[in-house]
Amino acid sequence: MNASDAVIRVEDLHKSFGNLAVLAGMSLSVARGETVCILGPSGSGKSTLLKCITRLEEPSGGRIFVSGIDITRADVDINKVRADVGMVFQQFNLFPHKTALGNIALALEKVLRMSKPQARQRAMEELDHVGLSEKADSYPSQLSGGQQQRVAIARALAMRPKAMLFDEITSALDPELVKEVLDVMRRLASEGMTMIVVTHEMGFAREVADRILFIDEGVIVEEGEPNAILTNPQHKRTQQFLAKVLD
Repeated sequence: MNASDAVIRVEDLHKSFGNLAVLAGMSLSVARGETVCILGPSGSGKSTLLKCITRLEEPSGGRIFVSGIDITRADVDINKVRADVGMVFQQFNLFPHKTALGNIALALEKVLRMSKPQARQRAMEELDHVGLSEKADSYPSQLSGGQQQRVAIARALAMRPKAMLFDEITSALDPELVKEVLDVMRRLASEGMTMIVVTHEMGFAREVADRILFIDEGVIVEEGEPNAILTNPQHKRTQQFLAKVLD
């Protein structure tokens, strides 16, 4: 991949918390429209990588580019970074006192400076996008976990990001609610959204990913096409991990 083709490019990324090195020189590129799934054990650096890409964590070293712009520069507009790269977390982080529509419209008004009618119109479009237009006036407490997570996805999509990052977003859901969230992500992939997905949903990774990265101890141990990684991993550490999660 040419550097100019990458929506996200990470170069020699390091992140330490005190003496603990969580990312130990990680480099990767994600092309426009590509879906990259990241696998790895707890504590391997997966979530930290996503947080560095959105500058929710400050890298200790290395550089990160979004559409060719170095977002690790001191003078970068951090709000623009977070509008360009949407992130959805395990926890939904919805405001309990705002409706589904209000949760989505808030950032549009505050960050993008849209008028209230414009923000509400776009918020409704994104609720429809995730199949929840009928829940516009519902509060988070009135929604299932899967519905709340779909509102969180709609909130990120409403910013019209260049890429979306998902951090194990089905791990807090009851099993019967996982499918409705993964279906939204499948649709986003089919529509050409650039995505990095940290997941333990192996069937989803096999079906949707263009590439799988296996991460351990802050480095990329192995990467390749889904069938190659999931059925014939070459690295012993990848083999050990998959033997446990695919058992």
